[in-house]
Amino acid sequence: MSVTCARRSIVFDVTCYECGSGRFRLSRAWFLFSLALILGGVAATPAPAQIRSYQNYTLRVPSNLSITAPVDVVMMHDQTDAIQNFPAQRWRVMGNSMRGVAVAFSTVSPFVHTNNPDYQRDVQLGLAVVNSSGPSQWVLTQASDATNYSRGDPIAAVSARSNGSAAATFELFVSFVTGTYGSVPSGEYRTTVVGTITAN
Repeated sequence: MSVTCARRSIVFDVTCYECGSGRFRLSRAWFLFSLALILGGVAATPAPAQIRSYQNYTLRVPSNLSITAPVDVVMMHDQTDAIQNFPAQRWRVMGNSMRGVAVAFSTVSPFVHTNNPDYQRDVQLGLAVVNSSGPSQWVLTQASDATNYSRGDPIAAVSARSNGSAAATFELFVSFVTGTYGSVPSGEYRTTVVGTITAN
């Protein structure tokens, strides 16, 4: 194929292998237009597609419900008729349930003489939230209670509840109800408080 210019036209001499040579004429304007389309198409050819790959990172947090009691407490009676208040004891509670947790502190019995269970005295319990961490709020559902052993009520219970994942420190107040000091046989009186935590 040969190309010649004839002023305003472009002349193409094309040799066809089947029918011999041939000639066709294309105006310069059409030639330039066609050339622009071809070049534009080349320029518009998209770049190779971007290739991506992914990796996920996952950390599993196990369920954690725990309640920790302080050490045992021993105290001497002050030899008066007054209620004997033990030092406040701090219990540590952790619960990462999204729905929150319920915490309860209850006695298994009144104060009972360790050598003669026929001698008993009532227990008073009180509960307070010292501090907490996490997004949830704590509510005292039962702030105080007492046993009444003479009427067949051996259990005192206090409780609290959270509305989400949280850790907290509670102060538990335990008191020995003396009555009349002269009528209390000497010896040791003991009660046990059990702390329980459950997911809501």
